[in-house]
Amino acid sequence: MQNRKAFLSIVPLCLCMLLLLSACRKFLDQPAGTTVINPSTIKDLQEMLNHDSIALCNFILADIMSDDMKISDNALQLDTSSYYARTYLWGKDIWNSGDPDFIYNSAYRRILQMNIILNKIDAVEGSAQQKNIPRAQAQINRAWYYLQLANLYGPHYQSTTAAADLSVPLILQPDAGTLPARATVQDVYNQILKDLNAAVSNPDLPDMGATIVQPGKAAALALLARTYLYMGNYQQAEEAAHRSLVMRNELLDYNVHFIPTTSLLDLSKNPETLMGKLRMDYSGFYSKYTSSFFISKTLGDLFDTNDNRLIKFFKQDGDVYILNWIDGGQDLTYMYFNYSIGVPEVLLTEAECLARRGDTAGALALVNRLRQNRLIQYTPIEGATDVLATVLQERRRELFYHGGLRLFDLKRLNRDPRFAQTLQRTADDGSTVLAVLEPGAPRYLMQFSPLIIANNPHMIQNPR
Repeated sequence: MQNRKAFLSIVPLCLCMLLLLSACRKFLDQPAGTTVINPSTIKDLQEMLNHDSIALCNFILADIMSDDMKISDNALQLDTSSYYARTYLWGKDIWNSGDPDFIYNSAYRRILQMNIILNKIDAVEGSAQQKNIPRAQAQINRAWYYLQLANLYGPHYQSTTAAADLSVPLILQPDAGTLPARATVQDVYNQILKDLNAAVSNPDLPDMGATIVQPGKAAALALLARTYLYMGNYQQAEEAAHRSLVMRNELLDYNVHFIPTTSLLDLSKNPETLMGKLRMDYSGFYSKYTSSFFISKTLGDLFDTNDNRLIKFFKQDGDVYILNWIDGGQDLTYMYFNYSIGVPEVLLTEAECLARRGDTAGALALVNRLRQNRLIQYTPIEGATDVLATVLQERRRELFYHGGLRLFDLKRLNRDPRFAQTLQRTADDGSTVLAVLEPGAPRYLMQFSPLIIANNPHMIQNPR
């Protein structure tokens, strides 16, 4: 109970959260509601920020779309019409006509929550110092969700086209009746940078938040580094990553201590976690693919049996590896996906930036530090023909099934002829091709559900 209280408020703002999560807005695929959320004290805002709903999210389709996953022939034959199978096969239509877009809807509910906090914070009683921490934490959370949405539904950031490319609606006020059009990629990224830079410069935000649900400056800088990396601004990505690592850089040695990510409590015990984000799947994807969800061959080939990540996160079933299912007790079995911002990602971001500017020794030193804490028998990489490729391979080993990070990497790396690749889905025989995804293909962008398009005449569908 004491551990749970470490990140959940003792007396949650129950009425406010209930109204918030049930509020319906026209820009979602639900009718508009008239609910008004009215927190009136600093404590109200703090309790909204300390609620686990901020950290529990669902971007599973982004991972299914990547090349890290293999679904068996049998499972696909039994489930030809669901958005899971269609996403996996990069289908022309992802959603059935009545499917709610759970990714879009849940993300905007969290954004609404942050908008309420930022809209109300100046009106509640309290000093500027008291307000600064919840203000910054709301900005960080809003930026995290917008960066996820922008990279799932919009094209990869390119400075030459970002002002014209369409992203997602940019909602900054808790307006229940709005019918927003899609903002440009540039507008969304500008807002993400504005929120994160404001949080980083906030004089009262501590380096580390009181809990993993409440981010501090180390998390803000880590997310800023991710944002600049996606923008191709490697100098600023490196600077932000380095500043974050100065504040927190501890790694777990998997030979000595491994913490399975089965709950937010687990994440709170892991010193690598800067800001906790988690997906626990009880009855959705898990119910359809319990024993048919494998590691892809291309990802599996990057591991060897000396790598604790292969052993700890996957279990062998014949000649394939499947995700290590976790029994949650009380006859409840589920699988988990860790979407957190953590030290390993920040370290690899800095390593990539060093490699791109020619500091091969510095890049390899960071990669070796991570590998020293992940391999059973550690041998450092002392030289590499292509250090950047070495860093990117280590990034894929470390950040699989991470809320879309592999998909987002594919989108950005496809712009570089050295790393662009054509993806294929093959049958269990290893040779029959089921689907193909070319570099830069329109189907790299997630489709908006028909309900969202029908409910908002200003929304433009992604081409397929």
